[in-house]
Amino acid sequence: MTVASIVAGLLPLAIRSSGESGQVSWIAWPDPVKFLGFLAMVIVGMRCARRPMNVRTPIQLPALALPILVIPGLLLLLISPVKPLFVDGYVLYSSIGFALLLGAGIDLFHRRQPSSRTSWVAALAVLAALLPPRLYLRMPQSRHDDVIAIVNAVRHAGRPGDGLLYLPGRHRVWTGANPEDTRFLTDLALVQDPTSSNTLAGIELPAQGIPARILKFDRVVVVRDPEGAHSDTNSQEEA
Repeated sequence: MTVASIVAGLLPLAIRSSGESGQVSWIAWPDPVKFLGFLAMVIVGMRCARRPMNVRTPIQLPALALPILVIPGLLLLLISPVKPLFVDGYVLYSSIGFALLLGAGIDLFHRRQPSSRTSWVAALAVLAALLPPRLYLRMPQSRHDDVIAIVNAVRHAGRPGDGLLYLPGRHRVWTGANPEDTRFLTDLALVQDPTSSNTLAGIELPAQGIPARILKFDRVVVVRDPEGAHSDTNSQEEA
């Protein structure tokens, strides 16, 4: 009865959201590096869960933390052959399960080997492993979607009445935070903007109609990925 009630409650949301499935069309097959990172977290978490934890509680920690760690990412990976949906940011909360298991494992290790030297070595090793990625994330080279720089470039290159083309169309979000920045430009791929179409990204023209529309403009500002960057395109953009 409980399951039926949950399904009945979620069914309208599922039906409604299915019409917006195009909003996640940019998601490609899981990136190997991110997949291996998720797999490593699961292996370490399961290894920590196998350690005996001599604490009596109504719910054992592995029974709580393992599902949080494994199930969200695993479900998205299983769906990926049909519809790629795995993005590490979507399952970021699974890190809670990993942190609980890892903390319990470290605590057990410390209890068995209470040497202060061992604890300091382990702490320094963890900090040394985390330092390079932390520093890299704070460098401009770590991101190619600096939206402030992109908006400034579009504003500088565009003139009132120019056309605006996003390649691929998902890059429309880069300038979507402040529509005023592009209000004097015409989005050549849109037949309806998000406001009038009541959608997140608007409704695009068929691919065959875009070239004819481009020819009506003397100047077109193109927003695209940096040279050499991987670009996920759909059939509409390839056409």
